[in-house]
Amino acid sequence: MTKVVNLLGTKNTIGLFLLVPVIFFMFYLSKDRVLKRDKEIDSIITKNYSSNFCVQYALVATTSGNFPCYNCSSGNVYLFAGEIWKYGKTCNGASGRYPNGLPFPDLKFVIQFEGTEEQCLIEEKRKIYAYPTLPECQNRKIKLLRPPGNKIDR
Repeated sequence: MTKVVNLLGTKNTIGLFLLVPVIFFMFYLSKDRVLKRDKEIDSIITKNYSSNFCVQYALVATTSGNFPCYNCSSGNVYLFAGEIWKYGKTCNGASGRYPNGLPFPDLKFVIQFEGTEEQCLIEEKRKIYAYPTLPECQNRKIKLLRPPGNKIDR
């Protein structure tokens, strides 16, 4: 006998909790963007990257205000403190990636993932493509396909 799962029941709250982000994610990413992301991740996997220790990081606003936006027609975007400006990957640490300091004084370097170069590139790619689903992006009048500091999907 087949058991029917009631996602709204109290015992199945976890199922609903897991299903909602998937639906939300797919709704805000067009099929073309999903295919492009998957193709780029496949390309990363087929290359022979080093097994060096690397990090995937975010540059996060430390104060609220206008920040340069490489994806906006106005050239800037208002970020609240704690919002993402850019995702990146480095195998040389913050000082190796930004030897002259971060691009803007009101940003901080936050490590989000540690692993091999390949793992960090994949994580960076996933986060860039998932950016439109973040509440900070959803609450903005102008919807961005990628963080304001990422010029391209890389």
